[in-house]
Amino acid sequence: MSATEADTPGIPLHLGPGESGTEPSSPMLLADPVGYFTSGFRKHGPVFRTRFRGTDWTTIAGIEANDFFWQNTSDWSYEAAGAGFRSQFGPTYVTQLDGVPHLRKRRLLKAAFSAEAVGSLVQGMALEAGRFLADIRSWSADSNVWVPALLLSMNKETLLKTELTRTQMLDAIQLEGELIYGVAVSANPHSFFGRPEYVRLKAGVFEWLDKILRKRLEGAKADDNLQALIDQDPGNLEPLSREELLNDAYMLLVAGIHNTAKLLTRIIERISHDPDWVSELRAEVAGSTAESFTRGVGKYPKLRATILEGERLHPGGTFLRRRPIKDLPFAGLTIPADRPVMQAHTLPHFLPEYYHDPLVFNPRRWLEGEPPQRKALADFGGGAHICLGMNISRIQIPIILAELLRSYDWRLDYNPKFWLTVDPGDGLHELHEPIWVLRRG
Repeated sequence: MSATEADTPGIPLHLGPGESGTEPSSPMLLADPVGYFTSGFRKHGPVFRTRFRGTDWTTIAGIEANDFFWQNTSDWSYEAAGAGFRSQFGPTYVTQLDGVPHLRKRRLLKAAFSAEAVGSLVQGMALEAGRFLADIRSWSADSNVWVPALLLSMNKETLLKTELTRTQMLDAIQLEGELIYGVAVSANPHSFFGRPEYVRLKAGVFEWLDKILRKRLEGAKADDNLQALIDQDPGNLEPLSREELLNDAYMLLVAGIHNTAKLLTRIIERISHDPDWVSELRAEVAGSTAESFTRGVGKYPKLRATILEGERLHPGGTFLRRRPIKDLPFAGLTIPADRPVMQAHTLPHFLPEYYHDPLVFNPRRWLEGEPPQRKALADFGGGAHICLGMNISRIQIPIILAELLRSYDWRLDYNPKFWLTVDPGDGLHELHEPIWVLRRG
């Protein structure tokens, strides 16, 4: 019996076709994570082992596994699982906090990230989206540039009001892409973050962020969400430190733009293959204005269905890294303390018991008959650590799509690949996905 088997008694190793279990990573996991997790779940149930980057991981998968995790987050260490965030933002970054420090930080961040705090900015975001798209020809047609630039432009006009040069915007976009790759994907984050070009890039972005914050702390005022964080009464909680406010300024302005941009791009790709659905969407949003989304997307069920289907088929990741702080019983087995765990949180997105023909993009499924189970859509996570930027993303995407549908045509100059894979983590590869946007009429 191997050391790993001795450490995880009774938890079977799931192998893809032709795999021996001696490979550094399961080839099937890398090439087809949906197929890998689905077959493991069908064969072994909600707990099995996965070979990934030279380590055996305990995998938990399915709705019951998600409930098991998100209803008991105090049994898991976000600090241990989120070491990459700690290395880049220090010990106060919300993503890697546990227990009381995490509760304190989330309560203080409500002033800037709650549905109410973000919802009040809808009109300003819509106006900026319209302005940016009207000037879209001044940007590269590469959607990996103009889509995050659009999101950043909306943020700098609402969430954190500031002037940014084109160079500053491009640097921030590049930094966020590299930072998320290093934290969530890279097989060697220490080397990735140690590159001189990355160190210079990060220092430059945080230098101008620090200047913005310093002016605010010295008395400059703006009607935005950063000011709400600075001015709030913390009650009996320790106020946000300067280091925390600097990180929070980054979150408001830059964090999450690439994940939202990727989802928006995938939705544009998907509906481009269904011109009839585009026509229906255009008819639905034809009369919408900047004020139309102040109360959400309830008046636009087809647009809402399109976005939910995009979230389902194109999650930000197929699994999340976890670390239990103690032995945890689940599904008749014991998950040992301090062992690496994969939570295949988006597996329910691809199971036919929740979605008929789950690999097919079909927004109409959200409009016909019984709606899918709420728990079967988990892209933003759940529990006390649910994604802090969810409210921002779910406001920005419908605003942008509605503006595109009302006023623009677009053309893809590449062939989209909708197949999900796992990046081997050997280095960030630059993508070029040109989407030409042309004003209608």
